[in-house]
Amino acid sequence: MAAKSKYLSNLEEEFLAKEIKPGESEDMILDVLVDADALIALIKTDDPNHKRALSISRVLQKKGCIWYISPFTIGEVVTVISHKISQTTAKKVLKELRRQNLNELTLKAEHTHLVNGWFIKQDKKGTSYFDCYNMAILDRYKKQLDGIFSFDSVYKKNGFKLLGNTNL
Repeated sequence: MAAKSKYLSNLEEEFLAKEIKPGESEDMILDVLVDADALIALIKTDDPNHKRALSISRVLQKKGCIWYISPFTIGEVVTVISHKISQTTAKKVLKELRRQNLNELTLKAEHTHLVNGWFIKQDKKGTSYFDCYNMAILDRYKKQLDGIFSFDSVYKKNGFKLLGNTNL
């Protein structure tokens, strides 16, 4: 789970300014949004996606992947770990994830309408507003992000590249 740590004070502007050149090598660094379910699968050894998550994580690391999360990802992860494992484990996971200093992508106030738009488009009962926030990030940064590391089919159903279900 070793992501490249790089804190940028003005990440949104710098990320949007990133040039994507036609014909770049397949070995180029991947910029990947990571969903809470992928992190949980990496942490929780009895998770049904644990082995796949480890395999995908290794491939992403070999490609020099830079991991990005939403402002809600860590909170979502530690809440699930607290419920499914223990509060003690959740505290350890929180400390480790904060130590990783993962890059956080946020939406400025003028772009939060994108989240509501994605939520309104969904018909499935139990739709996660946090998944819709991720879709808004994927939409906003579509030229910069190469996909999302997740096992949640909502992303694929909405037209986003799901790295959890593809050959990288």
